[in-house]
Order: sequence, then C-alpha cells, then structure tokens
Amino acid sequence: MKANNEIEVMKAFGKDRSIIVRPTYMMGPGDQTDRFTYWPERLARGGEVMLPGKADDPVQYIDVRDVAEWMIRLAEERKSGVYNAAGPASATGMHAFVYGAHAAFNSKVEFVMIPDYDFLTKHNVLDAIPWIMPVGDNYGSARVNIEFAVANGLTFTPLAESVRDIHEWWNSDAVAQAKRTNMISGADALMNNEKKIIADWKRTGK
Repeated sequence: MKANNEIEVMKAFGKDRSIIVRPTYMMGPGDQTDRFTYWPERLARGGEVMLPGKADDPVQYIDVRDVAEWMIRLAEERKSGVYNAAGPASATGMHAFVYGAHAAFNSKVEFVMIPDYDFLTKHNVLDAIPWIMPVGDNYGSARVNIEFAVANGLTFTPLAESVRDIHEWWNSDAVAQAKRTNMISGADALMNNEKKIIADWKRTGK
C-alpha cells in the first residue's frame, strides 16, 4: 500500500514535485502502537531488565515530531526527492540505545544481556522495538541510509528527551488505564513474561 501510494504521488505530481518520505520506527507522545513505549515504561520501573540481542545489533528510530517538522520544511523549501527518515544521526547498537534511554530516569537497573538468538526465538522474543532480531528478511531493518535526509535538514531530538516525553504522556489521562495494564501484565506482554525468561536464561549458565 505504501509503495502504491508513492507511485500515485509521482504520477500525479511528477518526480520533480514529489516528496517521498520513508520513516522506519517512529515514536513519540501519542504513539498508539505500544511498541517503542515499552522501553520508557520498563526502564522507569527499574530492577532486572532483560536486554535482548547482541551489543552491536543495529537499531534505528525517530521521534515523529522530528519527521513532521522536517516534512513541513521540505515543502516550504520546495524540495523533492525520496528520503529515508530514520535516526539517530550516528550508527547505534542495542546496548547503547538502552543505556541512552535509561539516562532519562533515576531508576536502579540491572541489565540482563541475552545475546543468544536461538534462546530468544524459543521464548518468542523476536523484537523489542526498536530492536528487531537482525536475521533473514530483517537483517537490513535498522541499516537504512539516512545521508540524503540529513543533508536536506533532518534533525533529531535527543533520545532521553523523547523517552521522558513518551513516559509522561503514557502515564497521563490521555492513555486509558486498561491500555497500560495490558502492556504491563497482559498474558502475552513481554514485561509480564520477562522474569520467567530471565530465570530460564540464568538456568542455562551462559
């Protein structure tokens, strides 16, 4: 559907008058997907926190507010082209992302690294957005080239600022309590199953 939309835009306006923006994982206050939101809520709670994936597994993400503001500027400046909208500005691994996100809080955290893909797959932990296991068709999901977008003005909100804003929104009246409860204690919720997964990992002795 997204690809067809791009084709129709270029048919209607021509390549010289079309702006095609391709975001990866967008996050920010108001995010209804409950994907990235997991990390602000989990890190704020502290304790033993499962950190899936290898230290250098690449992750990409971008604050939706950065994308919106930048798209307006592209239109105002009458630019055109195809842009990959992803962040951060520098290549970032999973561990660096989690440490950076945790900087938004004062919670005491003990990270439990689980770099074993087979173990994670067995426990159905295939992603924890922005991390997605970089295997098979997902190998390139966080290796998107953003040089053209940055050269044309894309900028990035500091991660800790985005995380704090998301956490404040998530715990406001704007979000139904049932939605928060489902993320924390739903039957399939990663946060709910985390303790068991960590216990199983420790039993492996790895």
